[in-house]
This record gives sequence, C-alpha cells and structure tokens, in this order.
Amino acid sequence: MRFVPRSPGNLVLAVVLACLVWYASALDRRERISERQIDTPLTLVNVPADTVITSEVPRFLSLRVRGSLSRLRALDQTQTGVVIDLRGASEGEREFAVETRNVIVPEGVTVLAVTPSQVPLRLERIGHRRVPVKPRVTGEPAAGMAVTTVVPEPATVVVSGPRLQLETLQAVPTDPVSVDGADGPVEALVAVRSPNPLMRIVEPLAVRVVVQIGPARSDSRAGRRR
Repeated sequence: MRFVPRSPGNLVLAVVLACLVWYASALDRRERISERQIDTPLTLVNVPADTVITSEVPRFLSLRVRGSLSRLRALDQTQTGVVIDLRGASEGEREFAVETRNVIVPEGVTVLAVTPSQVPLRLERIGHRRVPVKPRVTGEPAAGMAVTTVVPEPATVVVSGPRLQLETLQAVPTDPVSVDGADGPVEALVAVRSPNPLMRIVEPLAVRVVVQIGPARSDSRAGRRR
C-alpha cells in the first residue's frame, strides 16, 4: 500500500518552508561572528510598596554582545533591556548584581558582559509627618506700607516621603501670594508645593494665607525703638 497524502499542496509547502528555514540557519552560521557594545535601558521591578528608591538610578547599562554581523547591525535599544527584581528588598544601601539572566536580547544574540556588573541602590521607607507651611509673598505694597504678618491657615500640612528626608524637612512652601500695590490685608487660597520630587502633600493640598499690611516704620522711629 502506497502512502498518499491527503493534501499534496500542503506537503509541498511544508517542505519548501523547511528548506527556507534550513537555508537561513545555514546562512546565519556562515556569516561572520561579530561583537558589539550597546547601551540598554534599566528597569527596576517589584519595588516594595512601603519603600522608595532615593539614590540615583542609571538610565542605561552597557552590554557587550556577540552574534552574526547582520543581527548585530539590526540590533537597537528597543530590543534589549536589563531587569532587576527588587522583591523582598529592605531599607538601606546595597548593591544588586546584574547577571546574564537579567538581560533581554533577541534570539541569536549572546551577552558577553554587562557594565557595570552591580547597581548600587538606596531604599528608604515611606513615612508621614506634619510639617509647618511657609507662605511665599511677592511684590511690594503701596507706598508707605509694608507687610507686617503672614499667617497660613492651617499652619501645618501632612507630607509623605522618604523617612530620613522627612526628618530634616523644616517647612513646605506655597504658591506665591502677591501683595503688589496693596494698602490693606490680602487673603488668598494657594496650593502647597512639595519641595522634593520624592515627597507629596497628603492633606490639605491648599491653605488660606492672610497677609496683613500696615504703615511702614521709618528708620528714625525704628532706631528709637531699638
């Protein structure tokens, strides 16, 4: 009994495709093996929810790769990457090793080395602290007048951020309140601004600032009072 394929056309197509794959593989093997240096982006994953990275994070690492000349010529940053898993990392400074298993490259490309081989990172726990508000006042009152008092309401806000940095934070600023040309009290509702990209204002996001304007003291009167 002779074997007769049900779909001769499909069989022929499969044979042709197999030949093309074999030819491409053989051509790739005959090509000159080359090496190349390429910068690749760094991605940090699974950062613990209650911590934040406070050290500088390198945007790119350098890869030394090997492969066929045509593959390396076509290689770009969108096809590569380094991923470091921070799952379980605790507060403090430590160095994370970069191994070849952390590197993403296309098939047919081999990673020879990664520079730097370790990435130093500092993690801090996220804390909350109530911090005084320091209003910003701009402009000059009317002639003969001066700013006497500046009072924010409320006087403090809750700030969230890296624990150690929060401990040294003295105050948080507001958007500017203009008193230009004013001859009486000025009131304004202004936003409170974080002084650090790693910190955020929790509440309230805005405060009312009351600026009292009164007669300016002359130097002679000020001198007698002293």
